[in-house]
Amino acid sequence: MKTFLVITVTSPDHPGIVERVTRVLVEHGANWEESRMARLGGDFAGIVKVSVAAEKAEPLQAALEALSDEQITVTVKTTQPDAPEQPAEGRVYELRLTGADHEGIVHKVTAYLAGRGVNVETMETDVRPAPVSGTPLFYMQAQMKVPLSLPLSELQADLADVGHELGVDIEIAPVTDDATARP
Repeated sequence: MKTFLVITVTSPDHPGIVERVTRVLVEHGANWEESRMARLGGDFAGIVKVSVAAEKAEPLQAALEALSDEQITVTVKTTQPDAPEQPAEGRVYELRLTGADHEGIVHKVTAYLAGRGVNVETMETDVRPAPVSGTPLFYMQAQMKVPLSLPLSELQADLADVGHELGVDIEIAPVTDDATARP
């Protein structure tokens, strides 16, 4: 029987972080399944799902947590394997937001979405200078599952209101199966 673990790793960015984690995984016979990693500011942040034989899970968790020191923080949590694909309980949309950067943008948008039962499945944000003026622009891209009971026209109108209040542009579009397919 397999045990599934979610590992989070943060550290000031430098070569060898992922190698330290993978060395421990290999030593314990674990399989790297899914991951997301990024450099944010001067730090590295990663999230990894691994599988390992149930009897090796506890020693693996202890070895991973032992990697934590002043330079690297590692946390480990037991999780479940992905459930088999279920018929869609909602429609998947992509949200794109662009506007002048200021505090509270992500909170306001996600508060609206949560209040309507919309699940944010993935999200990426960035701040980049505007092409001509150099003014900081905030960008957000998210995939979200929208309940079937929430009409698209209502979602669009409400997000337009949220965008107007925040001074940002928000667009949503349906995601096709091809766009959500993993490599």
